[in-house]
Amino acid sequence: MNRNTIISLARSAAQSAGYEFHTGEMQTLSSTVRRYPAVWLAPPETKKTTGRTEGETTYRLTLHLMTMPANGLNDEHWAEMERCALGMAAEIASQPEVCSIANVACTPARQSLTAHGESSLTLQCDITVWYIIND
Repeated sequence: MNRNTIISLARSAAQSAGYEFHTGEMQTLSSTVRRYPAVWLAPPETKKTTGRTEGETTYRLTLHLMTMPANGLNDEHWAEMERCALGMAAEIASQPEVCSIANVACTPARQSLTAHGESSLTLQCDITVWYIIND
């Protein structure tokens, strides 16, 4: 299991939910995202690794969900974004490569992440995966 597999799992979950997927450093987000709804995956952080030739690695994922609300920001809009975010986390967690998911948090943003005026919600979670190094 490596970083590319984690990114692939996040891409699949976002696209299944109908979101356009992007990844990279936050500095490039505003110039990259052009269509909504969109998901931006910040580079996954390795939080913990155990074992030498086999073991577990825990990655911290940060996904930014962005939408253009048709009827303005309201409780229903935030609830729908949270349902989508938690659905993406559940889809990632259900994959055979994933051992566990923990520390799931959804946080609505106070301001848009780009100059487009979108609403955004940040999903953060820790994903633990197995790895085996075959020499």
